[in-house]
Amino acid sequence: MKGGITFSGGEPLMQPQFLLETMRLTRESHRAVETSGFAPRDVFLSVAEEADLIMMDIKLVDPLLHRRYTGVDNDSILLNLRLLIEGDTPFIIRIPLIPGVNDNTQNLHASAELLRGARSLQYVELLPYNRLAGAKYRMLDRSYEPDFDTERSLNVDTKKFDELGIKTVLL
Repeated sequence: MKGGITFSGGEPLMQPQFLLETMRLTRESHRAVETSGFAPRDVFLSVAEEADLIMMDIKLVDPLLHRRYTGVDNDSILLNLRLLIEGDTPFIIRIPLIPGVNDNTQNLHASAELLRGARSLQYVELLPYNRLAGAKYRMLDRSYEPDFDTERSLNVDTKKFDELGIKTVLL
C-alpha cells in the first residue's frame, strides 16, 4: 500500500457533505475515517460505504453512564455500530479506557458481546487514559477536575474478547 488519508477530528461526520465529497475525490487512496459514530444513520451509512476502513470509538455501552460522561445518548452510536457489524466495511474498534469509568469488567464484556460475530472487525484497540489532558486545561487557564481518579490503575480485562475470538491490542 502507498499510504492513504485518515479523516479524524474533532468529528469528521459533523461535516458530512465535505467529508463525502473529499472521499469521492480521493478514491485512488486508502481512506480511513476515525469517528465516535455519533451521527445520523444515513450519514454514517454513506461514509461507511465510501470508506476503506472505519475506526470507531466505543466509550460506554450503558446508556445512562454514556450520557453522564459524554453528555449525549449512545442510541445512534450503537445503531451505527450495528451497521458496521452487519456490513462489509473493515473496521477497528477503539476503547479509550478511563479509570473507574469504563474500564470495569461489565463494560468491557458488554463491548465484546456487541462485537460478537462481526465479520469485518479487524481488532479492538484498548487505549489507556492519557493523563496529559490536565495540562491542556492549564494551558487554557481552566481547571481540570474530572470526577474519577486519574491515578487509579486500569483494569484491562480482555477475557470476553479472547473467548469470542476477538483480537485486542493494548496501545
